[in-house]
Amino acid sequence: MLEKVKDDVAEILEPSTEYLVKIRILPDLLTIIGFLMNLGAAVLFGLAYYRWAGFAVLLAGVFDLLDGQVARKGKTATPFGALLDSTVDRYSEIVVWFGMAVSFIRADDLWSSSAVFFALAGSLMVSYVRARVEGLGGECKVGFMQRPERVIAIGVGALVGEIGLKVAVWAIAVLANFTAMERVRDFRKQSKS
Repeated sequence: MLEKVKDDVAEILEPSTEYLVKIRILPDLLTIIGFLMNLGAAVLFGLAYYRWAGFAVLLAGVFDLLDGQVARKGKTATPFGALLDSTVDRYSEIVVWFGMAVSFIRADDLWSSSAVFFALAGSLMVSYVRARVEGLGGECKVGFMQRPERVIAIGVGALVGEIGLKVAVWAIAVLANFTAMERVRDFRKQSKS
């Protein structure tokens, strides 16, 4: 289902992708713009402007999708670009989670700030396990709470408001860690066959 949604969004963004390729925008620039938007979202989260922060996260997600599309369509994909994209994606998540933690700490909400820690840990572990499995020659496509789902959950949750954001954080804290463990279990099955 996620692939279908991703394909639909890619199709919607196709005219933008073609235009960016035509004017020779480098995908690495789009990656950096997406990071700066996430940095802005972190500040907005820290100031408890949840709806604006949610909008910024979703807009940054569009740039995260565009950088890969532009790289493929413009035939400018490089190993360095792939590494930069993956690295910046992790830093983007870290700064956004930091902004949320600041907001919850300022509100003296220990439970939600604790959930941020577990959500961040799970988010990083989902990516780490995938990289490790693929580095060991395995396939790693399983799991529900991958980066696109996390971006959508955070963005939509924040657009709903404080309660929506807290629900999204708790859901990610549980489901991202479950996804990481699911990937470990899946690779164990692969390595036995």
